[in-house]
Amino acid sequence: MGRRISMGAMGLAIALPLAMLGCIKKESVDPQASAAETTPPPLREAASRAKRHVGVALATWHFGEGRYAQVAGRTFDSLTPENEMKWDSTEPRPGSFDFTAGDSLVAFAVENGMRVRGHTLVWHQQLPTWASGLSGDGLHAAMIRHVQGVAGHFKGKIAQWDVVNEAIAEGPSGELRGDSPFSGLGPTYIDDAFRAAREADPHAMLFYNDYDIEAAGSPKSEAAFHLLERLKQAGVPVDGVGFQMHVDPRHWPSASEIQHNMERYAALGLAVEITEMDVPVGEIAGTPAEKLQRQREITHDIVAACFAVEKCSGVTFWGLNDEYSWLSDPKWGRLRGRPPHLPLPLDPDYRPKPMYFGILDALQGR
Repeated sequence: MGRRISMGAMGLAIALPLAMLGCIKKESVDPQASAAETTPPPLREAASRAKRHVGVALATWHFGEGRYAQVAGRTFDSLTPENEMKWDSTEPRPGSFDFTAGDSLVAFAVENGMRVRGHTLVWHQQLPTWASGLSGDGLHAAMIRHVQGVAGHFKGKIAQWDVVNEAIAEGPSGELRGDSPFSGLGPTYIDDAFRAAREADPHAMLFYNDYDIEAAGSPKSEAAFHLLERLKQAGVPVDGVGFQMHVDPRHWPSASEIQHNMERYAALGLAVEITEMDVPVGEIAGTPAEKLQRQREITHDIVAACFAVEKCSGVTFWGLNDEYSWLSDPKWGRLRGRPPHLPLPLDPDYRPKPMYFGILDALQGR
């Protein structure tokens, strides 16, 4: 995830529902919250006590805004780059690497005592034109070179890599994606990518990351489970599975279904993480305050379900505040129905919403 969002599109998405946004921002602190909740502790403090991580996806082009970096470093203890470590950013020309943006995020993480999740080494989107036009042995060789070049550059600085991202198709087939050039290499391209990543950085945890695999039963979810099961049985160095958790409240599994699914991955010996979570409110029924309260409940229950699994090591939210969510772009926001979506724990003024306190409660076992 983490598609590039133009500021013009983002501004349009925010301006259209301005009246509703104003109402919701007034309610962005739960009216039932105690006085203590109006100045909540940073999520990272509660995560440290719980021996978990709570993270955020960041974009370097916002770092010129004074509060952006300050709030991110104070609130979260884990960082995922939105785009700065993807193929088009790191290897824009064959064999010519550029790590400037990724290095700046790593430096920020070190300065603020944050873990780094590398995102992502092999993905069918955000490929440079030269790579998307390759096939066969040429594509395979380029993939191995890219994985080793990027993971090798960041060796020792990345706690977890999303090695392969979104390899499985949506729909009833459960097969590899038809729109990915890597699928033409056959399923063992995934094995090879993980082996190359392990060779480049023996100490980073290596993850498969995907969406719509949060509960058992669907063809895509079952295909993901059997993929990870096969990789483990084949001795491929895969350490974990990332559940993106881009929630659609209109049709979403229960917290107990999510926990059960995570437990079966944990039984394979895999770590589990929520890697890209957001919970949009546009299609939730009720007043603005009721929408935010329901968002709090959904978030709490999902995060608590993950932390009930011993091998669940953390949760990451996809963006620092509502304004900078990928769902602010109408192109992607339409996937979640009516805006405004306001899907993140902080409002556009960086004020904690009821959702924030739901995360705190889950971290504190409440």
